[in-house]
Amino acid sequence: MKIGKLTDEQLESLVLSRLPALSMTTLSGAGIGADCAWVRVGEDLMVTSSDPITAGGKASGTLAIHVSCNDIAACGVKPSGILIVIIAPPSATESDISDIVDQASREASSLGVDIVGGHTEVSDAVNSFIVISTAFGIVKKGTPVPLGKAMPGDSLIITKNAAIEGSFIAASEHRALLDGKVCETFINEALSYDAMISVVKEGSICGSIVSGTAKVREDGFPLSAADLMHDVTEGGVFGAAFEMADFSKCGVTVDMNLVPFSEASKAICECLDLDPFRLISSGALMIATPEPDRVLAKLEQEGVKATVIGKFTDDKAVKYIDFNGFEHELPPPGADEIYKIS
Repeated sequence: MKIGKLTDEQLESLVLSRLPALSMTTLSGAGIGADCAWVRVGEDLMVTSSDPITAGGKASGTLAIHVSCNDIAACGVKPSGILIVIIAPPSATESDISDIVDQASREASSLGVDIVGGHTEVSDAVNSFIVISTAFGIVKKGTPVPLGKAMPGDSLIITKNAAIEGSFIAASEHRALLDGKVCETFINEALSYDAMISVVKEGSICGSIVSGTAKVREDGFPLSAADLMHDVTEGGVFGAAFEMADFSKCGVTVDMNLVPFSEASKAICECLDLDPFRLISSGALMIATPEPDRVLAKLEQEGVKATVIGKFTDDKAVKYIDFNGFEHELPPPGADEIYKIS
């Protein structure tokens, strides 16, 4: 099988179609484009999500905290706890393991998230570190939450820049391929991108903006101004847009000309022949909203850069506009560009 996430067809046939029916306490569970499960806990809700770090190298502890917490934040919820599983290769040293734990502890503390459990072992089943994290957050009764799907007419917003995590991984794990080809200033800038990988701030901000419609969800929770949010992980901007549209059963058009990238990311992607639109981009949050002006204004007020890059449509066509202004069909996401680096 090919390296990377399963295709949507494989995920449906090999995994999702084989899962047991959900109980009454689980409002939503596993699904294509669904990063989090929503579970009723008394009058409140719990949101939970798991993610693996397979290409993070010695930065796996940092990345593991943020990728799962970002999923919770993409639900408009502040994460409160996390569990971490560390699988180390036989070549790892005790220092390697403690470094990953120290990273995870530092990042969790910065977010105000408790590390409440997990598992650590050395296994010859892996030849590099695999770190899996499961985060959760609690939604109190009366708190605004997203509708849970994008709607036709919604604007598509992205925060910060695309290709953040991919640029960081390339600079930190594959610097030898960049030295002499990408200026040292850009490399050092990309090495600082680990400080940008969290979307907890912007996710919490968007989740707190009460919808101007004053409507409530079927479960009685008031709606936020963000209909749907999705952190940009494997598959990059194009992959995230496709997943949001597919999950919402509507179409979307992404304008390549509007997607923001740093000059450092552009240089790194050009050097390594990576498609920046399909490169893992944790640190960027995609937001579907019928109230883009309110969302953009609030994010700007809180010091978060945000850009409108597309629109959701009432058909099921997933498209992108190229640099020459022509529209093309956007295929389902495949393996992330990061796996091309050898």
